[in-house]
Amino acid sequence: MIKTFQKATPIFAKEQVGKLNSSLFIPLLISAKETRICIAAHNFYRFYVDGNFYAYGPSRGAHDHYRVDEIYMDRKEHHLVIELSAAHCNSFYAINRPGFVCFETLDEQGRVVQHSSLDTKVYLNGSRRQVVTRFSYQRAFAENLMIDPSFNEFLLGKANPYPLLTTINVDVPCFEERIVEYPTYAKEAFSFIETGKAAIDPSLPSYQDRYQSEEILKIYPRETWEYDSNEVASKLTYSLESKEERKTLSEGKFSTYSLERVLTGFFDLSVHVGKPSTLYLLFDEIDIRDPKNPDVIGLSFYRNTTHNCVTYELQPGDYRLTSFEPYAAKFLRLVVTEGEIEFKSIDFIRYENPGIARFSYSFANKKIESVFDAAVNTFAQNAVDLLTDCPSRERAGWLCDSFFSGQAEPFLVGNNLNEQAFLDNYASCSKEYLPDGMIPMCYPADSPTGMFIPNWSLWYILELVNYQNRHGRDFILEKSLDNVRGILRYFKGFENEDGLLENLENWVFVEWSNANDPDFLSGVNAPSNMLYAEALDKAAILLNDPSLKDKAEHIRSFIRGFFFNGEFFVDNAIRNEEGKLVLTDHTTETCQYYAFYFHVADLENYGTLFETMRLNFGQYRDDKNVYPLVYKSNVLMGILMRLTILNRYGYGKQMFDESVDYFASMASLTGTLWENDSPHGSLDHCFTSYIVCLLLEANFGLLYVDLAKKEIHLRRKHLGEDGEVSFYIERQKTKLWAKGGNVSIEIPHGYIVVYSD
Repeated sequence: MIKTFQKATPIFAKEQVGKLNSSLFIPLLISAKETRICIAAHNFYRFYVDGNFYAYGPSRGAHDHYRVDEIYMDRKEHHLVIELSAAHCNSFYAINRPGFVCFETLDEQGRVVQHSSLDTKVYLNGSRRQVVTRFSYQRAFAENLMIDPSFNEFLLGKANPYPLLTTINVDVPCFEERIVEYPTYAKEAFSFIETGKAAIDPSLPSYQDRYQSEEILKIYPRETWEYDSNEVASKLTYSLESKEERKTLSEGKFSTYSLERVLTGFFDLSVHVGKPSTLYLLFDEIDIRDPKNPDVIGLSFYRNTTHNCVTYELQPGDYRLTSFEPYAAKFLRLVVTEGEIEFKSIDFIRYENPGIARFSYSFANKKIESVFDAAVNTFAQNAVDLLTDCPSRERAGWLCDSFFSGQAEPFLVGNNLNEQAFLDNYASCSKEYLPDGMIPMCYPADSPTGMFIPNWSLWYILELVNYQNRHGRDFILEKSLDNVRGILRYFKGFENEDGLLENLENWVFVEWSNANDPDFLSGVNAPSNMLYAEALDKAAILLNDPSLKDKAEHIRSFIRGFFFNGEFFVDNAIRNEEGKLVLTDHTTETCQYYAFYFHVADLENYGTLFETMRLNFGQYRDDKNVYPLVYKSNVLMGILMRLTILNRYGYGKQMFDESVDYFASMASLTGTLWENDSPHGSLDHCFTSYIVCLLLEANFGLLYVDLAKKEIHLRRKHLGEDGEVSFYIERQKTKLWAKGGNVSIEIPHGYIVVYSD
């Protein structure tokens, strides 16, 4: 919905227009009568109130659509500083549009007291180095700061050492209301692990990654960096000295700390600096020990192809050091490469969805609880202003991931606001650089390389139908239908004489496994066509077009007759020299899951294949000895498909056991659920929170809630493992509990239960 300001105009600094990694300060004196501040900004802002972190935002919107936050104050006089970061680069988590901030402070009656205008004083944030490395390929710039006592004085309104810039107006096409709830900022203390010596080994190579060199991202060339923190961090070596904490670290010393589990938010340190010092904050999600140095926590700042490194150059004084960007971490290493620093407190400010507090559960089996804990923790960090993939490397709103996490959201937080924001952004998305009809693979983002995933647009159609099942035909869904029509128009151009998609372009994605090898994807790819058939089925519902359903069944029928070799569905077919379509010998576990998941195969007609799949495949298969020519699946998304299929066909106990065993091992290491079945990549990936849906279905029979019809859909068949779960439906508490194999439900007012066998 459109949001307006009464008097404020969007502003920026003339000297920083279009400059990469721009950071600005706007100080304000807030009187007791100013009870709230309305603010929109691009890319990101944070508040300091009387020198302390207060808020971070905004909720991200589509190109030229900027959401307005309302932050409430406590009716006291405060010195407030707005810090604005405008990256002006291409990324997967923030759009490349001109930076600006627009704000109004209001009194209790809603009257404007202060507002942004050409009279507003804007200062360069001289404490942050501007010409530095990026953080990752998907996110913008790393944090490298130079701080002296005047920084504290500025935050408290006692001095201003920063250059005054020329304020200009910025044209902002559209302001919109914030859809999602405001985040929580709970504080968590780090626990000490170890301390020792840190040395720089010049013989070690410097970490190299594409984000350091690909100019299309809009980067600073490496030779121009003001400070190369990557060069230092790459060459650091560590030797253990003690397991007893030292509050003070001198040059060449380090200490390692940990949280109980991976969390996302802001590092928050209170330090006393005795002499000029340089401090490195290195962090990661997991401890992977170096066999050559097994006594020291194995923390790799680049494991996730990121620059997990915040650097401070500090003059003598006392400081509160709070990172600007939200990061994901379990382990934190403090390295002093110069000087001496006393650490008074080492904390973490969590940046999470507050609605997670509305979901509660307990199970007699604590292993089950640990999986729920990890799923809840994973979701809380990935659903703050929209549904994202991971809170570390990308913070990006990816399709396909959202299909799964969007189903978990109503149970976990009692609403679907993050999916609504996600889909609302897509309804207004920019399609620059994309072929006609295609939509971005992740959004809000810029894709100047022209990269997109055609399959992801098909998952988008499936997600829209799920959304309609929960919410009915709301305004977001209606706005999304043009995207659906465009997607179908795009794929029409790839249909061959049999009506199947052939030779799809760009980044065709089936799964993180051999199923995504180019040789398996070429020609007519069976999994992609299985997905296409399902998307046509769902588009028939959205567009009220029965012919699309007929088209879907034709594709399924062709796949059954052509791609099934009597034992397995083959992954693809290519043209021979005569131009005839012939099967390859490429066979994957994932292709079988696609067949059952998307209704190409069923238990009645493919019972033998199902039993082979059920008994011999899965996450624990020894694929070197058991069907070695049927390549194994990964978490995204074959394993989740497998677990869903087992549930669908009544094997809830097997699904439950496999899920708990598999995901409990992740939970034990990081307290989160992962992108892959091994500890590379993101270890905090939102789509895996969908496991909550599967476990609720298996144990309690809970299928889904139809908000439009006010129906709670349950299966009569369930496991009934002793335990209970409480969640909210339209602000009403709903409870399911199991005891001795029986399940009971506390039904919210106005709802009915619909049972299915």
